[in-house]
Amino acid sequence: MNRKPLSELVKIISGGTPKRSIHEYWNGSIPWISVKDLHQGKHIYRTERFITESGLKNSPTKLLIKDDIIISARGTVGLVSMINEPMAFNQSLFGLRSGKEITAEYLYYWLKLNVSYIKNNVHGSVFDTITRDTFNIIEVTYPSLEEQKRVTEILRLLDKKIEQNHQINDNLLELGSTLWDKYFQFANADKQQSHLMDLGDIVAGGTPSKKNEAFYDGGTIPWITPKDLSNATDTVFINQGKTSITEAGLSGSSAKLMPAGTVLFSSRAPIGYVAIANNPVTTNQGFKSIVPYDDSKTYYLYYLLKKLTPHIEVVAGGSTFKEISGSGMKSIEFPKPDDVSMSEFATLIRPMFSLIRENEQEVHRLTELRNVLLSNLLG
Repeated sequence: MNRKPLSELVKIISGGTPKRSIHEYWNGSIPWISVKDLHQGKHIYRTERFITESGLKNSPTKLLIKDDIIISARGTVGLVSMINEPMAFNQSLFGLRSGKEITAEYLYYWLKLNVSYIKNNVHGSVFDTITRDTFNIIEVTYPSLEEQKRVTEILRLLDKKIEQNHQINDNLLELGSTLWDKYFQFANADKQQSHLMDLGDIVAGGTPSKKNEAFYDGGTIPWITPKDLSNATDTVFINQGKTSITEAGLSGSSAKLMPAGTVLFSSRAPIGYVAIANNPVTTNQGFKSIVPYDDSKTYYLYYLLKKLTPHIEVVAGGSTFKEISGSGMKSIEFPKPDDVSMSEFATLIRPMFSLIRENEQEVHRLTELRNVLLSNLLG
């Protein structure tokens, strides 16, 4: 095995931001991404921001090309993705272009495997930051090019299936949104108004005291926070978060156990994460979840909350950060859906979300297998 500093194996490319005040730099055809656009997956990134050729030429940002690697350097450090189309990027990311001794795919998988190692060598007193010096410290172990290609071929097949499942689910969710608009769009102002509490119980969460170890040690009850949803933006259904609580923690706090099918809605920091409980869960106080009176309303509520989020943000209060209260959620109004539309929508959407659930479960299994292989093949 060979071993060299990362800086000797790649070309390091810095990003930047065109001046926002100059209109002709923006709304062009070149994708421009930031840390929040990166998601789990080999080629999983999304952006709604594009710059022009003029914006590219008159700013520090550079153009990455197919098979370049991008790594987040600030905020959430260590997110890694491979580029499959030309794009620009901001200063919170670095682009890495592999040289003659290491393939782009091998480097991508090595970085994925060694995220903890990278994070242990970051800089910054206020928040973790990858700098150019970091790439001088990080040492990469790698075999011959022939062996690199053999190893990555196995991992590539797994990643391809994972990405296919993500893409299928994205398309199903978009189709579901289109169907929702067809049946329930808000344009008809003559409809009778309805409220969220007409469709289900609005449930706030709670946090068992962190000082009492008996509330957490050995806990088996899933306890979800908004951060758990921020780390699972590519999923609809959630089983558990990073932390679980005990029966004592549940009874000794304002957390409430909610059934499968509950629609979780983050009500602060930030407002608007939406997920569906795949099994009984609890949440912290950063949620105003809805337990539907009728299981057939779960998927209607999922889309309703996503579409209501901009309005909820407007009516939310708070000086430090915005938060929607329980009473605020109860005051939200929207056109009342009729029973026929609800029934027809449920019939159409239920098999779609069943497939989404199955695909997410398969992604979880494939990801676990890939990570085991990563550790054994590259470790």
